[in-house]
Amino acid sequence: MAPISLFTALLAAAPLVHGHYSFIRLKTNGVWHEPLQYIRNKTSPFDEKQFVDSNFLWRYYNWPTYFLDFPDSVRCGRGNLDHAKETQVLTIKAGDEVEIAHLRSDPSEWDNGMFECADDRGACDHRPYYRTDFNHPGPLIIHLSKVPEGQDIKTYDGSGEWVKIHSRGLVSAKERPIKWELYVDEPPHLKFKIPAQTPPGQYLMRMDVLMAGMLNKYIKIGELGSFGQMYPTCAQLNILSQSTAQLPQGVLIPEIFAPEAPGMTHSSEMQHFQSIDEGYRYPGGPRWTGEEVVEDIPI
Repeated sequence: MAPISLFTALLAAAPLVHGHYSFIRLKTNGVWHEPLQYIRNKTSPFDEKQFVDSNFLWRYYNWPTYFLDFPDSVRCGRGNLDHAKETQVLTIKAGDEVEIAHLRSDPSEWDNGMFECADDRGACDHRPYYRTDFNHPGPLIIHLSKVPEGQDIKTYDGSGEWVKIHSRGLVSAKERPIKWELYVDEPPHLKFKIPAQTPPGQYLMRMDVLMAGMLNKYIKIGELGSFGQMYPTCAQLNILSQSTAQLPQGVLIPEIFAPEAPGMTHSSEMQHFQSIDEGYRYPGGPRWTGEEVVEDIPI
């Protein structure tokens, strides 16, 4: 691993870019729910003081999360458990479609106009010089984690297994220069389905658009620049289902987002949109279609 001084330097540089993003709204059955109605809020500012007593580790609402942060921060956002009890639980059926929406501004800046958007978008920023894009290239990844038996979703910390159910990344594995589908001025609507085979129960649903770290002749695994940036939030779901299927084996978070994990680092060529790395897979483990577990690769 890099010396702590290098890692804190990475974090110190992050605030120089204004307004990253967080998923803050859900749509089900054709209706947008209120912002953060079913999504655990995040604590801001928050001190990621895990490795060193340094003010460089203070983070605000939309600032990035890194693998070396507190596990709870990587799973569902900084301080999310402090807000879990006050967050409502959304009842949804297995097989239902979900749409999610994000903003790049802090909740203290939100107003009604940001949730009254053209094209039935769930969130938009109408202020001059502000945008509602994803200002980093990378894939959308959605995971579910079933609350273990005997536990409650409003206290569950996500330390169990996570199953990836959706990803959205490169436009095409063959296109050059490479293009990320969400790295555009006006991202597409982000819709996906809860697999119909999902067994009933309470779940955390983790939402993130992740930017991988970079490797080159100067940057090695564990060194400055190799840590991917994450922007996670989690919704609290109660999934109704007639399915008697079992969830496939999942992955653990934060372990699946370590710098050496698949998809968490790119070469310089891929980072600069020139070519896809050989054997590249989207981060977060394999993807469950409901019918089978598949290797999550661009097509």
